[in-house]
Amino acid sequence: MSEEETLYKIILVGETAVGKSSILVRFTDNTFTPHFAPTLGVDFNVKTIRNKETGQTVKLQLWDTAGQERFKSITQTFYRGSHGVIVVYDITDSKSFDRCRNWIEDINNYSMGGMIMILVGNKSDLPSRKVTYEQGKALADELGIKFLETSAKDNVGVNAVFDTIVQDIQNIIINSTPTQNTIDNLGGEGQQRKPCCGS
Repeated sequence: MSEEETLYKIILVGETAVGKSSILVRFTDNTFTPHFAPTLGVDFNVKTIRNKETGQTVKLQLWDTAGQERFKSITQTFYRGSHGVIVVYDITDSKSFDRCRNWIEDINNYSMGGMIMILVGNKSDLPSRKVTYEQGKALADELGIKFLETSAKDNVGVNAVFDTIVQDIQNIIINSTPTQNTIDNLGGEGQQRKPCCGS
């Protein structure tokens, strides 16, 4: 990794079958596969992008986590040291939306705090919507995080999710008081933890 290149670790979490793997593969390979086998534990990918505003090269470590309950303890170990978390739900599955509060509570409990979080409603191409855009936006506003809807199938909003989270990570780093290993320890001491679920 060159001196000009920065490394950010970003993880995707959410219930099983919400489309986390589809979002990741669309972003990294610009392809879509309609049927993915459930992720077992975690999957890993890397993509290098250039920040459109700063021109800086950024290497992203992207971790796709399993949504099944039996892998929850594995997922929790990946929160610490991450710069950003993308919490994904399926707009056609209201249960996956309701569970977002649990995922964010886990993030606050097991991370070092201060991570950038973004809420994403996936599968916006499907007509059988159960969760409205307004519901997603209201939850994100309540939690103090950003919200976007995506369609991995139609390639709508996917790049915007990663552009947004990378920009927000960089803004935190630029605006924070410089300390040793600021980037590697984003969310450590000196970073205020965001409240979860209205608490």
